[in-house]
Amino acid sequence: MKFYEFNDFGYYALILAGNEIEAKEGYGEVVADLDEDEKDLTPDIIAEKEALEKYKKGCIEGCQTDEEKEKDFYKAINNFKKFAKKSTEKYLILLIDGGLI
Repeated sequence: MKFYEFNDFGYYALILAGNEIEAKEGYGEVVADLDEDEKDLTPDIIAEKEALEKYKKGCIEGCQTDEEKEKDFYKAINNFKKFAKKSTEKYLILLIDGGLI
């Protein structure tokens, strides 16, 4: 599993997925359709620690403190990994551009 950061796309997103294809699929299904130029772009791969720091900066529903956000982050990742092993989920959207909410 890798953390894919969509910086140079129409909307920001941080997605956990097994590969870039699945991450882009998640972006296209949940965040926004990929236009022709974006289909050729590659999202950045970031480390788990960096992904956690970005997650802590986000507005996470039900979380007030950094500790709550960190707990939520790892709970979401662990649940996703369980489902990914059963092939029921291909990606996990961790953060999305606030303008879309």
